Amino acid sequence: MASSRNVGLDYLRSVAIIVVLINHALIGFFYTTSVIVIDGLFASFTAASVIAIEWLFVLSGFLIGAMMIRSFDRNQGWLKSAKDFWLRRWFRTIPNYYLFFAVNFLLAIYGVTTDGYIYSHLWFSQNLAWEEANRSFFGEAWSLALDEWFYFLMPIIVGILAFFPLNKKAIFIFASILLIVLPVAGRMQHTVPTDFFQWDEQIRRITIYHLDATGWGVLAAATSKWFPGWWNTRIKGKAIIGLFFMAAGLFFVVSLVHPKYMNYSMYSFGSAFSITLMSGGTLLFLPWLTRVNFSWRPVTWVTEKLSEYSYSIYLSHFPLLFLFKFFIEINKNSSGTLLFLVVSSWFLLVVCLSGVIFNYFEKPIADLRESFTKRVDASPF
Repeated sequence: MASSRNVGLDYLRSVAIIVVLINHALIGFFYTTSVIVIDGLFASFTAASVIAIEWLFVLSGFLIGAMMIRSFDRNQGWLKSAKDFWLRRWFRTIPNYYLFFAVNFLLAIYGVTTDGYIYSHLWFSQNLAWEEANRSFFGEAWSLALDEWFYFLMPIIVGILAFFPLNKKAIFIFASILLIVLPVAGRMQHTVPTDFFQWDEQIRRITIYHLDATGWGVLAAATSKWFPGWWNTRIKGKAIIGLFFMAAGLFFVVSLVHPKYMNYSMYSFGSAFSITLMSGGTLLFLPWLTRVNFSWRPVTWVTEKLSEYSYSIYLSHFPLLFLFKFFIEINKNSSGTLLFLVVSSWFLLVVCLSGVIFNYFEKPIADLRESFTKRVDASPF
């Protein structure tokens, strides 16, 4: 049976997860061990890698937006549609999340990580409207908390808007725009950070200031369904404009690393709108991306597997990195051979372990939702 996966979306998700792994390997294995320092081009690359997370947010919104729209199109009532949507998402995301909360908790208890643990991750409040108390514990969970809050809020907003004389098209378009505009307004009101790290801690990693990235994905899903004339025309032109917007967003992000080259107004604009440019640019890129049909089997197989395993990869790569560093001493005097063996072994183990987790834990539990909900197609319209 032919795969129903969208090749282009798998490519983008795979590239995003590889960028995340490369960046975290550079920081975890090289920077924190004093092998290298964050400066110049390395600092710029580290800052620019944030676009990978924006891609993942927009892709998530694009696919869950399509699923949510189809669920509410069934005219089975708001409560039934919302319940089906929440259960399908939670069966897919929550078990793996709590599995790795337990893993990170044990690493902290046994001294593999040394900064302790906090329980607010259990209810996704660690970065809701404030800085994380401990970024080292379950450090990747900030983005997962953001997604979970979006999944929770979007059906509620749709339900509230249903009380007004609006059709489904208007409801979903308005709900997604609302979840785009409000975080941007919040970022505009926030004190302008003085550098990239302050922006990262006080804005990018805060849920209420970053919901719009996923909102752009839902807006893309709604646009592809209800405005197919726009979605399906001039796709190359939109893709080029989207790349330009993404590059502009990256320019402002990198400028946060080198503020001395920017005046205050440009710095302030970048602080508030760099996420907007990257996420909105990704939306414009999606009409072309969803039509990519490069089908050389070895490449498509690898990208499909990386895409399938991406959630487990994202959750497992930090704990494995901590374990490698705990058992293998790395410092500025370490040989290039040792560093190569450690990083390549870590990467292979991350992918292999994620495959095991996906096939024997993540997917079997996710499949249980079929007993409680109706299957909903999440592929692009």
